[in-house]
Amino acid sequence: MTQSQLRFALQAILVSAFVAPCWSQETQIAFGPPETKKAIEQINEASVTGTIAFLASDELGGRGTGSVEFNIAAAYVASRFRAAGLKPAGDEESYYHTTNRVQKKLPSKVTVKDANGKSLPTFGLLASAPERFEYNGEVATVDVAKLDEVEKVSGVVCGSFDTTAKGSRAMSQLTRVVQRLETLGAKALLLKTSSDSDWTTLADQMASKPFLDSRSPLNIPVVLVSADAELPTAMSMDIPPAIRVEQPMRNVIGVIPGTDAELSKECMLFTAHLDHLGTMTHTGDNIYNGADDDASGVTAVLTLADAFANAPAPKRSIVFMTFWGEESGLLGSREFVARPTWPLERICANINIEMIGRPEDGARGKIWVTGWNESDLGKQMHEAAHAWGGVIFEHPKFSAMLYRSSDNWSFAQSGVIAHSFSAGSLHSDYHKPDDEWDRLEIPHMTQVIRNLFVGALPIASGEVTPKKIAK
Repeated sequence: MTQSQLRFALQAILVSAFVAPCWSQETQIAFGPPETKKAIEQINEASVTGTIAFLASDELGGRGTGSVEFNIAAAYVASRFRAAGLKPAGDEESYYHTTNRVQKKLPSKVTVKDANGKSLPTFGLLASAPERFEYNGEVATVDVAKLDEVEKVSGVVCGSFDTTAKGSRAMSQLTRVVQRLETLGAKALLLKTSSDSDWTTLADQMASKPFLDSRSPLNIPVVLVSADAELPTAMSMDIPPAIRVEQPMRNVIGVIPGTDAELSKECMLFTAHLDHLGTMTHTGDNIYNGADDDASGVTAVLTLADAFANAPAPKRSIVFMTFWGEESGLLGSREFVARPTWPLERICANINIEMIGRPEDGARGKIWVTGWNESDLGKQMHEAAHAWGGVIFEHPKFSAMLYRSSDNWSFAQSGVIAHSFSAGSLHSDYHKPDDEWDRLEIPHMTQVIRNLFVGALPIASGEVTPKKIAK
């Protein structure tokens, strides 16, 4: 340890004994050595605002996976990595880790008629069969809540399914119900709903633009019909198959190489998901900007890349990555884990950043970690950040509950120490058009990113190495 480093350490110990967290940003910088001060100064409110305002702008249309706007956002991330001096760490010495995936667009024209040939109104489709679906026969009513008591059904069935979940999570729940009906013998489901329901909004979206199929695709049509309509006991249906288009999906990845001959073979991995819900077709504000979820995390990744690029070169390599398809089931991170461009066994820790823009009461400027008791990563980073007045803590409710809910889980399943770091909760604007960047608390975000930076410094320098906690 140099004399200046020893002096800084003693100052930090003395001050932390008398000053409660969180210190002001100015105080944090004042006590740091010059090289660290320069790096921290890269993490400022003006830079954070400029980044988040672009990523969550209406012009990027909610960054729906596979959309033109998402690809623009991915190119922006790659250009920021390049500008910071990061080396490409994707496929073929590029900044992109690319997976070709099939997207589907549901047909907008659905023909449903009663036995007399009279057309029946519908609100759209949530699924179609792989081939054209034609049917002329009876319709049976089912109680979706009691499918465990049902042994067999046939033909087209009709029922309702209510859930408090939203977006992809609601669709995942419905998928399990529809797959159960298919196993029982159903050929199609008429789902009762209203013209202004979330199901109708989702159907409009799936007919207006391509979307990613889930890992468990539906093979029978799901047609939305009015919950108030009296449906006939027999009808005919004609539903075309979905239009299928193959498109490249891109994770964006760059690296600051380490300087130590051995430690440089390892990396600390900062990640966040770039995608959100995109643009819907309903009236009013139909752009789901995803400012907090998760443009705030991507802003942190880009800002940290700038800060570490201006810090003394790390002994360990530091990899920065953004994912596609988190909202569709952690797809981008799963694809990277299945085909990594950095060996998984040489990732010492994954710091995945999710929703840091809107603090909970009493936690302004502070960060909590999912899966706190799975490793000592959170405690190590708290100890390092605490010397600068930062707080990284175990959330009494969400740390355990949300451990498997974001891209860190793809890595944790493969044996990597991986946690998500958040600084808020599922607020009222979560997965709503009102998740706009001007609702975020920029000073709070800036403080959180600074705490992540100083919390990670001992890992980057090789002073500490995260370990799993034995169960």
